[in-house]
Amino acid sequence: MMRVRAPGRVNLIGEHTDYNDGFVLPVAINREIHLYVQPRSDHCCLLYSETLDEQIEFQLDALPELPPDMLPGGWARYVVGVAAMLMHHTGRRLTGIEGVISSTLPTGAGLSSSAALEAAFAVLWNTLDNLHLDGWALAKLCQQAEHQYAGVYCGIMDQAAALLAQQGHALFLDTRTLQTRHVPLPREWLIVVADTGKPRTLSGSEYNRRRLECQQAVDEFRTVCGEAIVALRDVSLDNAALYLSLLPESARRRARHVISENARVLAFLDALTDADIHRVRHLMLASHASLRDDYEVSCPELDAMVSACMNAPGCIGVRLTGAGFGGACVALVERTHIEPFLQQAEAAYRAQTPYTPQFLVCESVEGATVSLQAD
Repeated sequence: MMRVRAPGRVNLIGEHTDYNDGFVLPVAINREIHLYVQPRSDHCCLLYSETLDEQIEFQLDALPELPPDMLPGGWARYVVGVAAMLMHHTGRRLTGIEGVISSTLPTGAGLSSSAALEAAFAVLWNTLDNLHLDGWALAKLCQQAEHQYAGVYCGIMDQAAALLAQQGHALFLDTRTLQTRHVPLPREWLIVVADTGKPRTLSGSEYNRRRLECQQAVDEFRTVCGEAIVALRDVSLDNAALYLSLLPESARRRARHVISENARVLAFLDALTDADIHRVRHLMLASHASLRDDYEVSCPELDAMVSACMNAPGCIGVRLTGAGFGGACVALVERTHIEPFLQQAEAAYRAQTPYTPQFLVCESVEGATVSLQAD
């Protein structure tokens, strides 16, 4: 019997920067996908999800064809996609498997259960079939699986966090160069995912509109600053101060968020390394304010959660995390104050909104692993 675990992730800072070639700082957390799998002698895959009470079956030598809406079950697309990308990349036929999938990742909280599922099956087949692919190769293939089989044109942050993270560290990622750095987290701090209970409502059209506004800003900056401006990560704070006023209002505000957020990520690295509570608090709150006012992806419930957490004992910093318009905030909390923090933050949030919150106290963990265990 093979046992695989793959973590979800939460992003500490660096929001809506990934598709602008910017910087992000995710952490892999101990809310995970677990696989319990046995190899088969044929090419059949038979898998049961305990969480969803669903079973899927497919043949590795006759994978379902695109388009992805022809595949059985929403989550099956990620599994089939990973298998397809691994076989295409290696030219190998993978081993058939049967087993059970369970999860401690809550649905709808923005903790990237899809990337965790992809990572779990990638490391499983990488080990089972001796593919000898490193973590970055697997992350890129998982990203391609999500693009082609799930129809989600995501960045690589989620897959990188699920596969490359180290326990006790955040993962700094330059989404252009794919350079990474493991940044130690203070042992005295805990990560709390504070789910507002309000489903995320950022529509595809709104998301696409913001991407277009960012590209509009890039085009304007290229006109005045030259061809070196390929993405908003290329615009310095000095050039932003000089030329932002020339942009249309919506593009100006989107650009101001992305440019300042990239600077905040870099400043956050030093603050985190120094365990500088005041600096971390300032940067996280500034990130939330920028997402609320310039990128306009917050909502009353997220703002209420930030306020509730920030005024609770032991809170170091808090901000919305993920796409926005619902979903969750991420807070850093002093370990010694975690119980009064949870009690007071929940009470304050419930007093302001009709939604039922969920607070997940998390530790940072390493990326996906596979092991053998007795049947």
